[in-house]
Amino acid sequence: MVFELLLALSLRFFLFDFVLFKKIRDVLRQKGYFFRKLFGCPFCQGFWCGLAIFLYYHSLQPDLQQFIAFLGFGFVSAYLGLISAVLIDPLIQRYERNTGIPLQ
Repeated sequence: MVFELLLALSLRFFLFDFVLFKKIRDVLRQKGYFFRKLFGCPFCQGFWCGLAIFLYYHSLQPDLQQFIAFLGFGFVSAYLGLISAVLIDPLIQRYERNTGIPLQ
């Protein structure tokens, strides 16, 4: 489970913060309300990445316990995504200032 959470956080950073997808994010932000909110909310980003990773590693069964685990994993990864965005963003900005290499 720890591996899956780290994978969800890595996926969140790669898709929503990494410089490689900056142009795509900027274009999608202009497409509508949904994308503006998605790209502006680390909690939402972590939640959706967590759900995607959970579905990749676990099949979603039609029982209540599996559904609760599915949502629980999404919310845990969302919370960790928010925490990582708040803690890591200043470190990334300092790295970019000191090296001149953009990461975001």
